[in-house]
Amino acid sequence: MIEFVTQAEAENHLRIDSNDSIFDAPWLAVFIPAISEAVVEWVKDPDKLYIPEYDSNGDPVIDSNGEPVPDLDSNGHPQPKPLVKAAVLIELERQYRSRGGEDDTFVEDFGNAGYGYVLGRGSVALLTSLRRSTVA
Repeated sequence: MIEFVTQAEAENHLRIDSNDSIFDAPWLAVFIPAISEAVVEWVKDPDKLYIPEYDSNGDPVIDSNGEPVPDLDSNGHPQPKPLVKAAVLIELERQYRSRGGEDDTFVEDFGNAGYGYVLGRGSVALLTSLRRSTVA
C-alpha cells in the first residue's frame, strides 16, 4: 500500500483538531492510499515520484535494472518528492471538502485533469512535470 503522506500530515493540512480526529481517521485511512495510488497511476512512472539517492560524486545511484534508487527516510521508506506530497495533500483537501458529494465541480475538473484520471487542477499542475508521456 502506497502512502505519500502520513495521517498526521494530512490532519495538519486539513486542520483537523484532536477532537475531530476520531471521526476523520477512518476516512483518511481509505483516502490517503487511494489518492496516493491515483497519483502513481496519473504520473505513470513510479521512479519519478521519489527523491533519488545520490553517491559521493553527486550522481544518482542506479540499481542493476538501470532504475534510480530512492533515498530512504529514517524508517527505511522511500522519500516522496515534495511535489508529490503537495499534490496528495491538495487532492486530499479537495476530496475532503466534497466528501458528501455536494460539490459537483469535480465534473468540471474531470475535463481538465487529463487522460481519464479525476485529479483536481492543483494536483495536476504540480504533477505535470513528473508525468511520463504516453504519446510515442
